[in-house]
Amino acid sequence: MRIQLKLKFPLVVIAWLFAGLISSGQAKDMQHDPRSFEWKPELSPQGAVTIVVSLSRQEALVYRNGVRIGRCLVSTGKKGYETPTGIFHILNKDKDHRSKTYNNAPMPYSERLTWDGVALHAGGLPGYPESHGCIHLPYEFSKLLFGVTQKGVTVVVTKDYAEAYVTNNHGAPVSGHRPNQFQNNVSWMWTPEKSPSGPVSVLVSETDKKIYVLRNGVPIGESPIAVTRSGRKFSGTQAFSLLNRGNGAVHSPDGKLSAKWMRIGGTQGMHAEPLTDFFHIPPGFARELDTLLHPGSIVVVTSEAVTKQSKSNPGFTILASQALRKADGKQ
Repeated sequence: MRIQLKLKFPLVVIAWLFAGLISSGQAKDMQHDPRSFEWKPELSPQGAVTIVVSLSRQEALVYRNGVRIGRCLVSTGKKGYETPTGIFHILNKDKDHRSKTYNNAPMPYSERLTWDGVALHAGGLPGYPESHGCIHLPYEFSKLLFGVTQKGVTVVVTKDYAEAYVTNNHGAPVSGHRPNQFQNNVSWMWTPEKSPSGPVSVLVSETDKKIYVLRNGVPIGESPIAVTRSGRKFSGTQAFSLLNRGNGAVHSPDGKLSAKWMRIGGTQGMHAEPLTDFFHIPPGFARELDTLLHPGSIVVVTSEAVTKQSKSNPGFTILASQALRKADGKQ
């Protein structure tokens, strides 16, 4: 199912308006212009929130329980200060934040994405990338967004446009695995005590043939996987956000867990391949992981290798671990 929101003031029209003003030298800051955003929270009053930012379109989309409830113009990093692409979690929030790097500049309704200074916050909107790496939002929109997010919310930043699709086809990545895929002596690591609480992220690397589990950015689990795509090469990186698990943790007759997912990127037709067909994991590890997956949990499947330093592939940050990145007090 593809979710679309009809806008009273289509943002593409505003973008063309921007282009005209810029070419004529009359560009103005639209940070306080009500035409710069749409906000319809009543379309989905509750559920997990996901934010998608497109650098090429200078636009942000906000989804709740898979339904688009908001859309706005943004201004991202200018040349030399480009906003990084990747999949992030909101690390902390500060309504009255001021920059320690840029002369105590106000950054209202700041929501930090990286420890080296990238954040969502209210800021100038001249119609083109002009920040030092942060994602500037309309002032009123930043206030509204601040009110519906919390630490751990997923933010996806892409170069191109990334539509989100909702499906019940994917099941859950811990269900439907055949025990004979692994020997009884297969080894895996599970240390949830390293991070007792926080948002859960699952990273699957087809190249490494491993699955990594992070909670609050801290690695707590790791296991080998069996790639099950019959020689078909997976390419790129895709994110799946768990919206709900149906009737609790009750398995359906075919052994798969009832679940509703939002897939970010790709095309609607790609939903024909269930997430459970991508890989198998040891049953014992699957049972442990099953207890942690709740609405808002994210599963990232990538064809790239995963480095211990950043949990990322070149040019695209994938759920960088907080444990390996300490706050430096900047931004």
